[in-house]
Amino acid sequence: MKKLVYSIAGVAVLAIAGFLIYRAMNTGLVYFITPSEYAQTPDKYANRRIQLGGIVEPDSVAFDDQSLMLTFNITDTYQHYLVSHRGAPPELFKPGTGVVIEGRFDGETFVSDEVKVKHSEVYEPPKPGEQVDLEELKDSLY
Repeated sequence: MKKLVYSIAGVAVLAIAGFLIYRAMNTGLVYFITPSEYAQTPDKYANRRIQLGGIVEPDSVAFDDQSLMLTFNITDTYQHYLVSHRGAPPELFKPGTGVVIEGRFDGETFVSDEVKVKHSEVYEPPKPGEQVDLEELKDSLY
């Protein structure tokens, strides 16, 4: 009888541990996507923290140094979204550069709490009107 009780208790402990590990991994997961990937399945990423990778759209950057509010458009040349970020931009941040931003969507605006700038000496932004290969963009950003 004791062996049965210990066996049931052991299985229960393993089930609880498995559930806690699954839950921790699921809530700690941060997806890396491009604007086009988000546009295809926005419901998949609703209320989830994600990393959005793309290029800072030229002529879209605005920074208010009083409120430290940075706004800009991020694009992969197929889709673009407005980004709102509270805080000073990174030193290498400028239009046409590759960025990875982390945060959540609030409607059609991405609210960022972290901006990372891609800074490789071999990076070249696309020429005006040129389309970007999405896989190549992902590889260059991450």
